[in-house]
Amino acid sequence: MDLIQGELMGWKGTMRSIAAAARAAEREAQRRHKQVQKAQMIADSTSAVEEWENYVENLVSIHTDMVDMIDWHKIASQPGPREPHQASHHRDRAEMASAKFKPSIFHVFSGGSTKLRMQLEAKIDEAAVLDQKQYQDALAAHMKAVAEWENETKFAKRLLRGEAAAIRQVIEEMQSLSETALVGTAIEFSFGENFIHAKIRIHGDDIVPSMRLKQLASGRLSETRMPVGQFNELYQDYVASVALKTAGDLFHILPLDEVYVTCMANMLNLQIGHQQWIPILSVQFVRDGFMRLNLSGIDPSDAMRNFRHTMKFSKTKGFSAVEPLDSINDGTADI
Repeated sequence: MDLIQGELMGWKGTMRSIAAAARAAEREAQRRHKQVQKAQMIADSTSAVEEWENYVENLVSIHTDMVDMIDWHKIASQPGPREPHQASHHRDRAEMASAKFKPSIFHVFSGGSTKLRMQLEAKIDEAAVLDQKQYQDALAAHMKAVAEWENETKFAKRLLRGEAAAIRQVIEEMQSLSETALVGTAIEFSFGENFIHAKIRIHGDDIVPSMRLKQLASGRLSETRMPVGQFNELYQDYVASVALKTAGDLFHILPLDEVYVTCMANMLNLQIGHQQWIPILSVQFVRDGFMRLNLSGIDPSDAMRNFRHTMKFSKTKGFSAVEPLDSINDGTADI
């Protein structure tokens, strides 16, 4: 009886041990699952904050990515293509082969030396024809290159003289001015004597995130509403960055000493009660001053102080309408 009872207790003890091990394994699995979930949460939070920070950084650094510079002075003064000379490389090689030909005993007895010499002389004529064809091809390519050179230098000189038609042609062909999606939705140009005025329809302040993301010490993601002052200042920097980007691109592709840039926002006109494209920033950029800027180290809004500009802005209310520095519709031509 005692033996049977001992066996029963041993069996139950084994089952209890198995159950305890199973519960321990389950707890360990749950612990690991929670660790994985926490690690994923931290990774997701980190990624979300990084994406938010990158977006905000890109929003206020549009001006750091300019189109390539075109040196119109260099183009206007570049020498013309050299005229090709008539070469005789193929004929020279054929004549050398003919001169070096010495019939062997086999050729003499077989009667083939005369035939071979005639073939070599015929190759000289063929080589001369090939030399002439290559020269004619080079002449045709040279004429085309000269025509392109004349067009480029004449066009560059027209630009350097400040001809509005030439300036307009460059802008029409350089579509990269509006390729950056963050810049805005449309851009128009007006021309005056020795200057150009770019009018940009920028994005509204909804391009600025309304929420601020931050990762807490616990790794969790914190989302709080962006303070009004910070929100408006970010939008101000965005608008100024667009103006700098536009001016820089124009200076890079045109030999102008000054450009005007006006940023237009679709805002509520309190006088009429409707949305309307209203100028909120207008700047006269001067080449020398602009080229001295360290674009990667400036605050876009503060950089406006380097140039004559008009802007009405407050941290609490944002932008208000302004008058452009120079009338956009003063008889100049738009494109």
